[in-house]
Amino acid sequence: MSVSGSNMDWLKSLGWIKKGDCVYVISDMLELAKVFRAQGKKLVLEDLIEALQELVGEEGTLLFPTFNWDFCKGIGFDSRRTPVCTGALSKAALVRKDFARTAHPIYSFAVWGAHKNELLMNDSKDSFGPGTIFEKMLQWDARALVIGLAALKGNTYIHHVEQTVGVPYRYNKEFTGDYTDEAGVCEMRTYRMYVRDLDMDPRHIDGFRPLEEKMSKEGLIRTAFYETVPCHLVRVADLDEAVREDILENDSKNMYVYRTSGRTEDF
Repeated sequence: MSVSGSNMDWLKSLGWIKKGDCVYVISDMLELAKVFRAQGKKLVLEDLIEALQELVGEEGTLLFPTFNWDFCKGIGFDSRRTPVCTGALSKAALVRKDFARTAHPIYSFAVWGAHKNELLMNDSKDSFGPGTIFEKMLQWDARALVIGLAALKGNTYIHHVEQTVGVPYRYNKEFTGDYTDEAGVCEMRTYRMYVRDLDMDPRHIDGFRPLEEKMSKEGLIRTAFYETVPCHLVRVADLDEAVREDILENDSKNMYVYRTSGRTEDF
């Protein structure tokens, strides 16, 4: 497909994404839309999605988070109707006929490309850890592309590492509710999530800013700007190693502050 004239040459000119790459796209489109408007242009999300498809090619894979945490509140999940809580670009990807939604009722993705069918068959009941889509990202040497946000803000892969390593401020909790699949079949299902321990009340430090600054100094995060809009690229393997090191050698101090009493949130 061609995206000539789509105003997405800035994304291609970065040279960050190659044919065959697996890319996890995290985004906030508000600032980019403002920049386009100031230029007398309209931000067309379809153009951005198609530019990414062209960059990775049919041998590559795209994952857009279509997360929704209502299942944790006892609200049933419907693969066809449960709304996306992770931004306009993910919503735009999900409604496309060439994308499909993965099965997990909390951490689903809109997926396209070479690994699409394998991702759709993933039936892990865990949100993070072995056997999940996050583990697949590491196996496939994925890149996290972040547009309009700080480099690590919203990067849920961090929680995958936390569960894999084991941290004192989280634990696995089960959630059971109505689950309606893409064929409209409804049944009761149980899924697990590595939730925050409310007695320790962990709070991430400004979108994991200290860890971001450390990784940037080490050359592990690429950063560029389109006008005022930040764009970042983080190799998942590098993030995995950095988070693991901070947990095991630094008591997660580049990511969180937490305490030993008080209960204020659920997950």
